[in-house]
Amino acid sequence: MNEINTEEVQIRRRNRAYALLIFATFFMYIVLTGAKNLYVAEKTTLEGLGTFGSYTDLAATMEYYFYTYAVMQIVLSLFMSKLNIKWFLTITLGVSAIITILTAFTNTIIEHWILYAVNGVMQAGVWGCSIKVLSTYLPQRSLSTANKLMTSGPAVAGIVSYGTAALFGDNWTVPFILLGVILLVAVAFFFFSVTNVHRFPREIHTHHVVRADGTEEDVSDEDDNDFIHLNSKKRIIVFYVISILLGFAVTSLFFAMNNTLDIFLKQIGGFDNTVSKWLTTLAPIAFTVGPILCVSVCDKHKNFIKVGAVFFGLALVFVLLLVFFFDVNIILSLALILAFLVLTNGGRSISLSIAATKMRDKLDSGRYSTLVNAAASIASGVIPKLFTTIIDNAQRTAQQNWQIAFIVLVIFTVIVVTALLALILWIKYLNKKDEKSL
Repeated sequence: MNEINTEEVQIRRRNRAYALLIFATFFMYIVLTGAKNLYVAEKTTLEGLGTFGSYTDLAATMEYYFYTYAVMQIVLSLFMSKLNIKWFLTITLGVSAIITILTAFTNTIIEHWILYAVNGVMQAGVWGCSIKVLSTYLPQRSLSTANKLMTSGPAVAGIVSYGTAALFGDNWTVPFILLGVILLVAVAFFFFSVTNVHRFPREIHTHHVVRADGTEEDVSDEDDNDFIHLNSKKRIIVFYVISILLGFAVTSLFFAMNNTLDIFLKQIGGFDNTVSKWLTTLAPIAFTVGPILCVSVCDKHKNFIKVGAVFFGLALVFVLLLVFFFDVNIILSLALILAFLVLTNGGRSISLSIAATKMRDKLDSGRYSTLVNAAASIASGVIPKLFTTIIDNAQRTAQQNWQIAFIVLVIFTVIVVTALLALILWIKYLNKKDEKSL
């Protein structure tokens, strides 16, 4: 009896350690992302001051951030297997928290460019290392919850950044100090949770399946996700390349619209800075539905590429409607934009985390997610700035600028959907080829 009680206590402790790790990783990620995106949330205030340049100048700050972020991620991918992730993230993100606080004491746009370029280096490991930690310690049954939280992280972080900015109105300095301090606390909490969960080895579960040929066997949960056979170096390389390109494309779609939503509300909706911030704060609440829905669907349908094709196919419908109806009614246009962002945010979670965790025993989840996120980082920096140049053209009216911008989104979405359908056909071809060779 005592042995049974001891085992039950051990199981409860292990499950608490899993839950604590998931929450600590998620908390650290949303605070860090919220602190980083605070700059985007404050851009209408900063532009109004007249000392930090135009919207395009302000967008360049995040562009430089994502350049260094992406380059450092590529470097990290080469050493991911040798990193002590707990200490690496504690040190680099601790420095990042200090940089966030220092931003509040700047007076020129050049200072912003320098600080955010350095911050890009410090924050480069957060996504890949977070996915690596979760994939290393969590059992398959816990990964679904972790995926839902992590992939909804950017949307929740949007609430953090825009909510904090709106809370302090036109005072842009206090939010940077506040989130910088909270980030220091989050990093310490993460350090403790990893130390705690390290005492428990990862669980491996198997279940009984009946194959199409009538044979029966016990397989691990990871093996059951093998809808694409990555049984050669060539296929693995091709899968990496395709994932990186798609990561860039799908992130471009989301951030092009997400990072300029407050400008749309100001230019087309006619709202002032504070109201635009509050409305943009509420929007991410809707965004969280996308990743949660996508992870749930992928739990039921192992071919996550088909799920992605459906999500972006639906997104294409909504952005097409925006081309024609974006200036008819602000409520209608906002609803269409939110639907587009929910679907693209959900679909991009496949390349950012779902693929990495579903195939963690076939690929190095840390290296894979780091490389894909590097491509996504470049998109996050480059695309919003390019999109901003379209909507910030003084030679055209705001309506003309936004109509052109939505047409560009339509073209990009068509490219993504076409690429996903081509990938589905390629996988079918490989599977048939493997079946013939047996």
